[in-house]
Amino acid sequence: MKRNIWSNLILISSCLILFSCKAKKIITSSSAAVSGINTLNKAALLDTIIAHQTNFKTFATRANTNLKIDDKSYDVTLNIRIKKDEAIWISITAVAGIEVARVMITPDSLRVMDRMNNEYLKKPFSFIEEFTNPQVDYATVEALLVGNCVPLALADKNVLVRSKGRTILAGRSKSLGFELTLDEGLKPIKTNLRDDLAQQVLNVLINNFENINEIYLPSTVSIDSKSGAKQIKANMEYNKTQLDIPVDFPFNVPKRFSVIE
Repeated sequence: MKRNIWSNLILISSCLILFSCKAKKIITSSSAAVSGINTLNKAALLDTIIAHQTNFKTFATRANTNLKIDDKSYDVTLNIRIKKDEAIWISITAVAGIEVARVMITPDSLRVMDRMNNEYLKKPFSFIEEFTNPQVDYATVEALLVGNCVPLALADKNVLVRSKGRTILAGRSKSLGFELTLDEGLKPIKTNLRDDLAQQVLNVLINNFENINEIYLPSTVSIDSKSGAKQIKANMEYNKTQLDIPVDFPFNVPKRFSVIE
C-alpha cells in the first residue's frame, strides 16, 4: 500500500507539472477546422503570436483541483509558484489544508517530498521521461502552467493556418507530434501532444481566461493525460493568480525522511 501511495504522488506531481472546468465552448477537431484555410503572411502572424505570449518574472496561483487517476478520484489544492526559467514549486494539500506533498522542478532536476510516508525523491529532469516524451522540457512545463504556447510550436518550420477565427499551429519534433488551437486573442485554448510509438497522449484545454492588469491568464484548465495503461484527468480552477510578486520556494527535507532511489 505504501508504494502505491508513493506511485500516485509521483504521477500526480509529474503529470500536473508537465501537462498543466467547465468547457466554455466545445472546440471542433483541428483536422476538420483546417479545411478552407486562408493564405496568410506566416512570418508576420508568428511574430504576432509570440508577442501575445505572457511575459513574466514570477507567477503564483492556487488551483482547486479534482484529480482522477485511473478509477480513483481526489480533491486537492495546488499552490503553484514559478520563477521564470529557474524553478517551479508546488505544494499539494488535501482535506483540512494538510500538505501531502511538495514538489520542486528546475531545468535539470525534480524533487518530491511525500509527507504522508516521510519519503523524498530527487532525480534529474530526465526522470520525467517515464511519464512523457523527451521533447517536453522545462520551458514546456512553464508554458503549459501559465497559458502560453509550448515553445516547440513557435518554430517557423511548423504548419500555421487560420480557419473560422481560430489559428492552428502543428508540427513534429522527433517522435512528438503537436497541435495547438489558438483563440481570437492568439492564446492557446487547446494543446495536443502525442507520441504514438510510446502510447502517450496529452490534451490540455484552457477553457477560460481572466484579465489581470491587462494580461490574460488561465482561470480554468482541464487535463487529460494517457501514458500506456495509465490515465490521469485533472480539472483545475486557478484563483488568486498574481504576476511579478516576490516568491520563495521552501524545500527543507526533514532528517526523518528516507530517500527513494
